[in-house]
Amino acid sequence: MSEKKTILSESKQQRKEKIRTAVLGASGLVGQSFLLLLSDHPFFQPVFLSASPENAGKTFSQVCLLNHPSLPAGPGFRLAEEIRDLEFHPPDPELLEKAGVQAVFSSLPAALAQTVEKELRARGFAVFSNSSAHRQDPEIPVLIPEVNPEHLKLAEIQKKKHGGFIVAGSNCCVAGAALALKPLMVASRRLPSSIRINTYQSISGAGRRGSSAFDLEGNLIPCIPGEEEKIQKEIPKIFGRLEKAKIHPVRMKIKAACVRVPVASGHLLHLEVEWREKISPARILRGLKTGSGLKSFPLPTAPATPLILRTEDDRPQPALDLFPGAPARAAGMAITLGRIKLDENSVSLFLLVNNLVRGAAGNCLLAAELALTSGLIG
Repeated sequence: MSEKKTILSESKQQRKEKIRTAVLGASGLVGQSFLLLLSDHPFFQPVFLSASPENAGKTFSQVCLLNHPSLPAGPGFRLAEEIRDLEFHPPDPELLEKAGVQAVFSSLPAALAQTVEKELRARGFAVFSNSSAHRQDPEIPVLIPEVNPEHLKLAEIQKKKHGGFIVAGSNCCVAGAALALKPLMVASRRLPSSIRINTYQSISGAGRRGSSAFDLEGNLIPCIPGEEEKIQKEIPKIFGRLEKAKIHPVRMKIKAACVRVPVASGHLLHLEVEWREKISPARILRGLKTGSGLKSFPLPTAPATPLILRTEDDRPQPALDLFPGAPARAAGMAITLGRIKLDENSVSLFLLVNNLVRGAAGNCLLAAELALTSGLIG
């Protein structure tokens, strides 16, 4: 039986017991997105929440922002009643063990994640982290399942060494850029000589305590600290070659410029990709239309079509294209492409990524689904 058929068979089975799950940093926008995506999930059941100390002892319903325009919306995202009454606790590994937790979804701040998540790994937990803390750790994959599923092998190696493992999600803009870049690389049959990425990032990317709408009213901020460096470092690792338990990053010239814009949610990116040799525009366009090179998995949070192409001159837009992807549970997991321009050795395009779903919680959840069906959890 093929790997794809094996995953499909298990994903269709009714699990007798769901995997007991913790969400760390659950009061933030990413944490709340995790819980919306995990509500009534066929594989995972949230039983433990942590948040900042001022929220200790409060229930999720007392601090949640479920009417926030940035959070996942629609019929597939209704918070389960049992989650509303869960209390917040410190992210203490002993408390997680007492709660019977096996898998952890983390949106902790990087400084805290650096220590807490490694301690959880040492205790045997499967940790799926949205933090930037471990993305450049050679032991830990930065996983975008449709792009580099083979890097999940590093989780298996960690598990043998530490008892548990950490899988990192990418930067929110990188999640969208990588989904678009993979078909371009496959269709062109070579690595680009240079990539230019300009990002126009929404307020929700800064979290609940980031830039406010007041700061951005009638304004743009042409600096997001650390963001450009993350883009330049993460893309070569994601597209790197896995050999003998080590990822060898590809060599690509990447330039990035990041701007904070007065939009609630959705990051708009402009990509300019160049090659030294001539490319076939027809093959490139066909690759984007078919998602050439992107893997597909019959998993609950996997979009049937990861790339949505729009032909209108004024698309994509955050107001119109924030939740692409089917089935309903995968809303927000696809990215929308538009304004594609091709010549003999370059491509330029705009893309929109839902920064809280595909760019954060949804990508980590899809990685967890893949890890579970690969036998790494439970």
